Formats: sequence, structure tokens, C-alpha cells
Amino acid sequence: MSISVGLSLSVSGLQPGEETARVAEALTAFLTKHDLEDDVAVSQDAPAGQVFAETDYPIIVTRFGPWSDTIEQGSQDTVHALAPTAQVDLRWEFEDEDY
Repeated sequence: MSISVGLSLSVSGLQPGEETARVAEALTAFLTKHDLEDDVAVSQDAPAGQVFAETDYPIIVTRFGPWSDTIEQGSQDTVHALAPTAQVDLRWEFEDEDY
């Protein structure tokens, strides 16, 4: 079964400049490795020490549970390999959720 989801990821607590740029690069490479480069846009606010990644539209995922675990843990590991004290906030938005 497939599900439509949105992804929003925010990284804060980075050193302005070079560390922020390295984390943005690493997250872009991680997303590319998982075939999400066309679905998730990475941006940065280097002076503020923040990196963002988000979908512009929902993506369709099969077997969401194992896949989401891989994306969540992998993004955390990717960021913390470069910036151990950074805060990573990853949120899923479910298109089919009833409000």
C-alpha cells in the first residue's frame, strides 16, 4: 500500500558559514542517494546557521514505516557526523489525514 506524504526538515544550531554549507551539501547528497533529489529541496540560511529541506508537493511512498525509519535515522546521522550538537527536527505531513 502507498501513502502520500510531505517532508519538512529543519536543522539549527550550526556554526554560520562553512559548517552550515557542509551540512546542506551532505543532506543534498543523502537525499540524492535515496532518489529524493527531485522531490525535496534543500536550502540554507548560512548567517543564521540553519538548513532546511522540504517537499513542495506530497510524494508517494510504499512501505512507509521502514522507509521513514531509514530517512529519519539517516538524516540525523548525516547531520550529526558533521555537527554533533545540531538540532534536527523532521516532520511528516500526511495528505490523507483527517483534521
